[in-house]
Amino acid sequence: MPFLWHPFVVHFPVGLWLTSFLFDLLYAGTSERFYATASRYLIGLGLLAALVSVVSGFLDYRPLVAQGIGQAFIDQHQLHSRLAYGSTVLYAGMFFLRWRGWAMAKGTYLAMAALAAGLIAVTGYLGGEIRRVM
Repeated sequence: MPFLWHPFVVHFPVGLWLTSFLFDLLYAGTSERFYATASRYLIGLGLLAALVSVVSGFLDYRPLVAQGIGQAFIDQHQLHSRLAYGSTVLYAGMFFLRWRGWAMAKGTYLAMAALAAGLIAVTGYLGGEIRRVM
């Protein structure tokens, strides 16, 4: 079996984005700009890591198909990848809003951050389940 990069690198966007949510909570509780800035950087780094994850997923897919991976694996991964793309879109939107400096009520932003964190947490769990049964 060839070495697969995708399972190795997908942990980075998950970890960075979940940590950004922690900083969002700290910012909501304290209003210290440091926490908002740290969260923005973590989201940006997570977006870069997500790009690496997507590219590595496509590169790893070819050797798996050549080895005859099953249709059930492909079907399960399609659901998983849709969730991952959805969370990436949410985090990209949050990053863009912060980068442009658009004001948003803390409650609204925190709700958006909680939704994105929940989505990436479920995505990470499902990804771990896929890897476990491989």
